[in-house]
Amino acid sequence: MGSGAGVIAYGFLIYTCLMALFCVFIGSRTSWRMGWLISLPVIFAPWGLVLMGFAMY
Repeated sequence: MGSGAGVIAYGFLIYTCLMALFCVFIGSRTSWRMGWLISLPVIFAPWGLVLMGFAMY
């Protein structure tokens, strides 16, 4: 893994932690179903795009 991939992975790790906290906040204001409904695409869609980019490379 080169240094650029490390920077991207670190950025996505920070993003994942912040979005997890955001989804916990949403879940506490609404129902737990709404928290899960928002959290899955918000957290895992960018990771899927990165993995697809690595697969296409």
